[in-house]
Amino acid sequence: MEFTLTVATSADGFIATASDDSPESWASAEEQALFLADVEAADWSVMGRNTHLAADRPDRRRIIFSATQPAGWHRKTQLWLDPAGLMPTDLPALVAAVYPLRKGLILGGTRVHDWFLARKAIARVHLTVEPVRFGRGLPVFTNQSQNTPDEVFASAGFKRQSVRLLNDSGTRYSVWLPKDQAR
Repeated sequence: MEFTLTVATSADGFIATASDDSPESWASAEEQALFLADVEAADWSVMGRNTHLAADRPDRRRIIFSATQPAGWHRKTQLWLDPAGLMPTDLPALVAAVYPLRKGLILGGTRVHDWFLARKAIARVHLTVEPVRFGRGLPVFTNQSQNTPDEVFASAGFKRQSVRLLNDSGTRYSVWLPKDQAR
């Protein structure tokens, strides 16, 4: 089992301006195509309640973290649960009867990112940086003090493996691995 964090950020390191802000409103078509490819390749996506509600998709397999909603299967492919007391290694058994979890995709928001980071369960990061600045909003990780997404991931223990420009507007896509796995 492996978890990939796929995230789009502003140039100043925010994943959204508010909890109900969907990247579809500010991310490039190129980023959206990469995002959808990641979603299609994953067995399950893991996200928080607000991320789920901002882009509800009844047809997708999702594990939705929420401390305020009742745990359980709200749809046949959507398991809601409070992650307190759980580890990432617990998740496959919880969804195995519906579909195996071998490749998980972490979609956000900040607290979900924090949960996986604290448990050293992010095997890979797919980071898209859009050439927009929000000035304020939701950070990639709680307590981040860095100004650029590259600094955020480097200080969180990741090393960039590749980078490429996606379009003439300056959208940049990079892949990051934990420093202890980076080659």
